[in-house]
Amino acid sequence: MSLFLAKQYWGTKVGSEEFDERHLLVDDGLIYVASFSGLIRIFKPDRGPFKPDQMVLEINLENPIMQILIGYFQQKCLCVLLFKKVAFYTLQFVLIKEFNLARNAFNMCSGTFGGVRKDMICIQSCDATLMIYEAETFNCMCQLSTEYFAIPGPIIYQFSQDAFILQNSCYELEQYKYSNLVAMAQKQEKRAQFNWTLNIGEQAQKIVEIKDQMYIICEQMIFIISSTGSILFQKKLDYPPASIVVTEQSLIISSFTHHLMIYKDLKLVWAAKTDHVCHGLAIGEFQKQKLVVTLNDEGYLQVLVMGTEQLSVKQELQQDNNLSYAQMNDQYYKILEIIKSKEQSGNKQKNDNNVSINSEVVKCGPTKEYVEGQEELLQLDEQVVQCIIQIRLNTPHTLKDVNVIFTHDKSIHLDHQTIHIDKVKDVEKIIICAYSTKFVPSNRYVNLSINWTGGCLSHKIQLPLQLFCYMIPPNKNAEYKITLLVNNIQVMKTFNDIIQTEGSQENPSQMTLQLANSQVTVLVSKQNDKWRIQSDQFESLGFILGEIIKRLGNKVQYTDQIPLQDIFKVYDDLEDFKQLFQDYEKQMEQKALEFRAIEKKLLSRFKESNPAQFKSLELLLQISFDQFMKLMDAAKLCQDSIIQSEHKLVVVNQLLVQLIQIRFNYKENISYLFQGDIYVNINYFLKQTLVENDPQKIKKIITILIDKISKNQL
Repeated sequence: MSLFLAKQYWGTKVGSEEFDERHLLVDDGLIYVASFSGLIRIFKPDRGPFKPDQMVLEINLENPIMQILIGYFQQKCLCVLLFKKVAFYTLQFVLIKEFNLARNAFNMCSGTFGGVRKDMICIQSCDATLMIYEAETFNCMCQLSTEYFAIPGPIIYQFSQDAFILQNSCYELEQYKYSNLVAMAQKQEKRAQFNWTLNIGEQAQKIVEIKDQMYIICEQMIFIISSTGSILFQKKLDYPPASIVVTEQSLIISSFTHHLMIYKDLKLVWAAKTDHVCHGLAIGEFQKQKLVVTLNDEGYLQVLVMGTEQLSVKQELQQDNNLSYAQMNDQYYKILEIIKSKEQSGNKQKNDNNVSINSEVVKCGPTKEYVEGQEELLQLDEQVVQCIIQIRLNTPHTLKDVNVIFTHDKSIHLDHQTIHIDKVKDVEKIIICAYSTKFVPSNRYVNLSINWTGGCLSHKIQLPLQLFCYMIPPNKNAEYKITLLVNNIQVMKTFNDIIQTEGSQENPSQMTLQLANSQVTVLVSKQNDKWRIQSDQFESLGFILGEIIKRLGNKVQYTDQIPLQDIFKVYDDLEDFKQLFQDYEKQMEQKALEFRAIEKKLLSRFKESNPAQFKSLELLLQISFDQFMKLMDAAKLCQDSIIQSEHKLVVVNQLLVQLIQIRFNYKENISYLFQGDIYVNINYFLKQTLVENDPQKIKKIITILIDKISKNQL
């Protein structure tokens, strides 16, 4: 046996959602990946690094996806199992049919049940129910024993016996004939009767059938079971298996030790180390070569080569035709004519494609309408502040299959993130509503992207300042302060486009702005030459400072030291939350093992002829479950704090760049280049901080950059 590192043929990070081995599917050179967040992505890999055009499709079904599979349901199509629904799509992802499920789904299998020509599906619910569907109709529903199916397990269709194989909570494999299930459903019997049963003593993780034999991987064992329910082979593995793929020549098992084990004739012949645990495992053919496709639960998708070297690239040399000068000259002019014709056709298409976008703010202010989740939005007198925006899409010809996509900062909430229009002719009006969330704003822009069949267009919408804050009576108490030098400028005239409340203009030298979850005060000196910006939240200063720089430009100066300690505190808070979340993950992992051990002990009591009382185990199980749920709630709060801290970090980075700009009198274009350098360095060292748990590095690089700027060395 040789142990080498598996070589990557192609790979990418699919997303930040959660994935399972039932979310991976390979067919005709395409890789289908689903997730528990409801996203389905289709990839067409090619040797080398990932390219954006290799993702053929990405669609959000907005419901957790339990499993996907491809079958011939009247035609070759994709079957998607959701928690409360099952849907059939064409391979171009056009909906054919969908059914609402009466029970919560867990997994499914497909096959030609009863010897029919087209495929059918059998769905196993979370409460021991089998639901059989055809592509167009519901077939039947069969209830299994809820006493022995407390926890659902894997299920497969056994083609040779026309039966289903699944495992109950007592670690027993059970076979149910399809004909018996249909007859039971017609007779309306309460419980289905199994054909045979076999106790394997461990929880099955995956069952695969090939050549009338079933390969089953458990927690530590692998079994080969005959079609009649007898054990042909069993072996205890030296590693915890994660998934299995069986071919006619060999079988591949992935392990939680980051390895792929290849067996031939039940003997280990090869092993390769992987970068991640391969929860999803499949075999795909790419460029006429069969390769291993793996999917991690964190979304790492890879196509692997099992060997010591990467696949060689076959380079085909062009044949030398020994062209004469006259032939070369003719070929040159032919190619030149083709290029000119392409350019002319391209320019003509560009001139004909006079599509334009116009946007305007129709209304901005408090609204009496009810808005979902309004407790998380900016409110004035218990009314949500709303901004209504009208978008006009002008086109001289008809546009088909138009998709409107909005991207924006976390401080902005829109009632629609995407809009689909089948056909647009002449003018199309789109109305959207914008709101301010409890995140501190980093900018006031909404990026609009419109794509249609044959073209695309982008547009930027600037939201009014009064959507994000309004004026309240002055408040002088604050923890963080920044002093700016101005030249006899009135603060009220500078911010004359903000909603004013009663008592907010009592003192013209003081102005307090109410954001969604913080207040920012601007105090003007008696000589009207200094402005002091202060707030209880340091990141809130960045938003108002940016507005002052936009409105006053070069009239603003800053001479104090840059508050690096306050900036570094944001980095420390983010690192503390990440470390706390890692601690919660370790505690939840330990508590899950404890819960599983108690559950196994409780289930083993059911198999005893004279079992002892269950009260003590049930009490321990309930205590363990309550402790696990408390850890989950704490981890969720910690995760929300991480998201807020990451957004604060973005705003603080902007504040740092703005202070450097006005402190050292950088021009606008130089400041833009410098801002890019700052973000590149911050992102690089922040990544190192997350890996090495050393927040001092990010502080050090910022201090060095500020020092170089002050000495004109950058």
